[in-house]
This record gives sequence, structure tokens and C-alpha cells, in this order.
Amino acid sequence: MSSRPAPRVHLVTPAIVEQTVARHGVSGVLTQAERNTLDAFPVERRRQDWLAGRLAAKRAVRELLRAREGHAPLYAAIEIANEKDGAPHFTVDDRPDLSDQFNISISHTDGAAVAVAVSATSGSVGVDVEVMRPMSLAVVRRVLRSSEIARLEDDGHAHPSPLALWTAKEAAMKAAHHVCDALCDVELHWIDSHEMRAHVIGTLPSTHAIIVRHREVGPYTVAVALCQ
Repeated sequence: MSSRPAPRVHLVTPAIVEQTVARHGVSGVLTQAERNTLDAFPVERRRQDWLAGRLAAKRAVRELLRAREGHAPLYAAIEIANEKDGAPHFTVDDRPDLSDQFNISISHTDGAAVAVAVSATSGSVGVDVEVMRPMSLAVVRRVLRSSEIARLEDDGHAHPSPLALWTAKEAAMKAAHHVCDALCDVELHWIDSHEMRAHVIGTLPSTHAIIVRHREVGPYTVAVALCQ
């Protein structure tokens, strides 16, 4: 069995969250510590987003472990927490060895969420999800570099949409969070809107090569980045 299963990407909609909670109950999905965090949110929308993110991450982890080991832990046996820099990580009951073997990333919007889990030997990962909507290029230009703007102004090439550029930068920044904390420090290179390359300004391209894949899924746009 492969020690490097393919990345597992999971999108959960508000309907999926509702169905899962109805089937398992909140206590069947979240650990006690997670339930305490959920209960502490004063705003219902924030509660919904956070819960969707945790469920998406647990589904991604379960599928990755099922692919590697042939079985998956229960939802409530997986705990998702955050590092000091905000990056998520997970633990599994009675399996402390797993935490350092995989990387995860979470993004949520309007009650939906996407999470990705990948073997740590493949690199660090980042994901971003947004609801499909018009986005002004003027908004994105605030985080674009001069090289990116020059490419956009070249009418001889196809360009990703402003929303695709935004989500790609968000995913790349998360994947390279150990060396990057600003969207404007991510420089994108593209042939089309489905696959891009990214580089963090001030680092060696060979050291932090980032691959970004972008897809539209129903009413959502999703970007997944892998930093090697």
C-alpha cells in the first residue's frame, strides 16, 4: 500500500453539514474541546462556518487514512486544532504518530467549507474557497505584483478571472505560510486558470515551488496549492 496517497480534497455544503449532524449528532462529529470552541462563538454564521470547516477537514483525513490503511477513524476520534500561526493540524485518538505524517488546510465561506489533507512528504498544502461572484479587477490589483499586472494587460494571452487569481493567491499563501503572510508576496505564473505556478518573493524558486490548481465546483470556486 502506498505511503503517499493522493491529496484528499473535500467540499461540504450547508446541506451536507446539516445531514451529517442530524445523523451523528454534534457529539458524534466534534470532540469535547471542539464543542467548547463551537459553543463560545457568539455569532451563528461564524459557528456554521467553523463547524463546516471542521467537518470538511475530518472527512479529508478519514478518506486519506482509509486509502492508506483500509479503515477510517470516527469523526469524534479526530480533533482539529490550530498552531500558533493559525495553520490547522489534527490528532487522532491513540495515534500520536499520525500528526506529523500529514498536512491539512481548511477554508470556508457562507456555511460551506473545503479541506485538503496530504502526506507531509508531498509538502505543505493550502486551500481557498469562495462563492462564485463577480469580482472587480481593481480589488485584485491591490495584491498583484507588477509582473502579474503586465501579464493581465497583454491581450495575447488568456487570463484567469479576478476571483480565480484571488483564490489562487490565498491558497498559495496558506501553503507557504511558514515563509509568507501577505498576498502581495505571492507571484503567480499561469497558462490558463486551471493550473498555475506560484513563488514567494524573497525565497528561492527551487526551494519553495508552489503548484496551484483551480476548479469551479457548482456555485463555488476552489484553489488548492501544494508547496514543495
